[in-house]
Amino acid sequence: MDRLLDANIIIRYLTSDDPKKAKAVEKLLKSSQDNSLILSDVTFAEIIWALTSHYTISKEEIIDKLQSLLRVPSIKANQEVLSLALSFYKIHNISFIDTYLAAYTDENNLDALYSYDRGIDKIKSIKRLEP
Repeated sequence: MDRLLDANIIIRYLTSDDPKKAKAVEKLLKSSQDNSLILSDVTFAEIIWALTSHYTISKEEIIDKLQSLLRVPSIKANQEVLSLALSFYKIHNISFIDTYLAAYTDENNLDALYSYDRGIDKIKSIKRLEP
């Protein structure tokens, strides 16, 4: 049986700001080997937004935590796109959403990305167009 994860569940786990809840989430992640815990792309982006906006966690630490999270066997996620987006996010000083769009473009072999966000130009493998 597949079940969807909300950002607040993962944030409790990654920050341990509520130790009791963090332990419960850890138990869930370990005990769900026969089931898939679905982590949507939107939830993943919300986690990054929350961690960068409301916690004093460095960008590097957030990236490390999320890369580790993507390796948890019980979690089913858009591994290729999210991993590539994290790689772009680590290298370039642009928003995670822009790196996600670039990764999505790359992983789906799209020939271009329409955007007015010039920061995307930092990712040389992506062709950004303006209408």
